[in-house]
Amino acid sequence: MAGTGFFDSFEPVDTTKDPKGNTKPAHPVKGEVPSASLTPEELASDTPPHPEIIEDYHTEEPPKGSNTEPSVSQSPMKVQSSNPAMQIINSARGRSKRVNQNFVFCGINGPPKSGKTGIVLDSLSKAEEEDGAEIWHLDFDLGGETTKAAHHGGKENIVVLNPWVLNHNPSRVPYDFPATYQRTLDFLLAAAEVADAQMAHFNEHGTMPKPYLKTVVFDGADHWLNICETVMKVDDLKLGPDGISVAGRDATTKIGRFNWNIRKNRYNSALTALLELCRRGLHCYLITHPKPAYDGAGNEIIGASNPHWLKDTEGWLQQMIEVEVEEERDERGELTGVVNSYAVMTQNRTSLKSPGRVHLFRKDTDGGEWFGWPGMRDGSFIEPAKPEE
Repeated sequence: MAGTGFFDSFEPVDTTKDPKGNTKPAHPVKGEVPSASLTPEELASDTPPHPEIIEDYHTEEPPKGSNTEPSVSQSPMKVQSSNPAMQIINSARGRSKRVNQNFVFCGINGPPKSGKTGIVLDSLSKAEEEDGAEIWHLDFDLGGETTKAAHHGGKENIVVLNPWVLNHNPSRVPYDFPATYQRTLDFLLAAAEVADAQMAHFNEHGTMPKPYLKTVVFDGADHWLNICETVMKVDDLKLGPDGISVAGRDATTKIGRFNWNIRKNRYNSALTALLELCRRGLHCYLITHPKPAYDGAGNEIIGASNPHWLKDTEGWLQQMIEVEVEEERDERGELTGVVNSYAVMTQNRTSLKSPGRVHLFRKDTDGGEWFGWPGMRDGSFIEPAKPEE
């Protein structure tokens, strides 16, 4: 800029003095904001240039001998937001306080009269029964009331729910499949409302209300699959007026390849609802029966079977139990009337510890004995340690 005259009248200014001639202090007084500029010596030093100011930034000293750094106040952050997701986020933060810490969404596959439903209805501890814990049993098999009366003394803690809706209009079938489908979903949505209410009660009071819902049993998935397929044919594809008219080959051959996704989506609606109940702290069980297995040519494989539900079902589950029944025979190969039922956990995403082969019951001429599965009560599936004698 030489020759422009811009710096011709420039005079250096001593910045250590104020305009009145007073010398500026070397360090600002306590409470003032320190200057951003430091000397090379101060930058190279390990000692803070203004320790008396740094003290203002820390309200408390760390305890002597502690390696922790001084921290600012730990008061919770409060976010004022109109975003509805914030309520969901805050609810998720409090979910760790729920009573049932074990995540249970368990499938059970086994033959009839093998104790599948019995072990779930027996999954309340004495303390839970006294505190008002309930099991809701969605009973597609229509055997829940019998089991409750015969083996559980008609306990009020077991609530048997009939999802079937009778068809009162003139019809060849006794049940209204679309109405049955909707009633089932209504039961599951009602369970979600109860779960939300009791979780809010627990977060506020530290205890569960009385009564409260602990377990939901969906019994059975094979009936549900048939309901979903029938509703697809009758309501969605209009292939006939009732379950009989759409059960044959003629109606089935009219279903396009991609239309089977309708049945799948209807079927998965119940699995989605059950998974949501698990996220709300409930224990959920999905029960079914085995169906024959077939080879590539369509021939039945003797002695082989698969769970009777949609093939992707096991991908939704956290645990999987297979129940088998062994009938004793004498030396001549004749049945003795002695029957033993066993259960094996074949899948458990929540633990690497296996409970082994669990003996559920023994039936014999002396009256038999029920053992159940005590490890199901807390959702760990591990047998509790026996007290030392």
